[in-house]
Amino acid sequence: MSAITVRRDLRGQFGPARDQGGRETCLAFAMSDAHAAARGAPWSPLCSEYLFYRAKQRDKTPPQVGTTISAIRAALEQDGQPVETAWPYLKKLPNDLAKWKPPAKIGTLFYRTSKRNGDAFDEVWDEVEAAHLALIGITFSTAFLMPDGDGVVDADEPEDPDLRHALVAVATGKRAKQKLLLVRNSWGESWGRSGYAWLSERYVGPRLIVSLTIT
Repeated sequence: MSAITVRRDLRGQFGPARDQGGRETCLAFAMSDAHAAARGAPWSPLCSEYLFYRAKQRDKTPPQVGTTISAIRAALEQDGQPVETAWPYLKKLPNDLAKWKPPAKIGTLFYRTSKRNGDAFDEVWDEVEAAHLALIGITFSTAFLMPDGDGVVDADEPEDPDLRHALVAVATGKRAKQKLLLVRNSWGESWGRSGYAWLSERYVGPRLIVSLTIT
């Protein structure tokens, strides 16, 4: 039996966890999934490939590396994104990058705005408590790879600024007096508990780089 008391839970707005594979596209997946959930039921995944492509046109860096918060926000607000089936996610980029481009007929594009919040744990907690979907960017460590028996990541490990990841905060909870945030990852359903895990305030607080609320 779990020792976690769940307070606010937004998981019902999402479908199965998705998998970014070996590419550095976590920010596009987190933004896409938060956008899809904000659009309401029924769950319909949105095209991470298209959003990532448009963000890369903006940040002017190679597509083999991740994009930036400013580029992904601008892409979502100004370029939009279609449904996932319009341009299914690529497990790897083509060898000839000139061939990496959206289909000529991409279908309906959906747009969304976002609000940048502070980088304090309690700000993210309060957003989720208010039933707002929050994208968070964090640094992570070895403990992140192996949540405990309750599905919790709670460790006091050194930070590595080169290990960065984007997630969606979807629930709040407590274990004893410890505050927890449940996050949705983009590493498939084999990570954590079906693609979700709880991050303790002790773990994520010092590691929080940025948070966005999908509006």
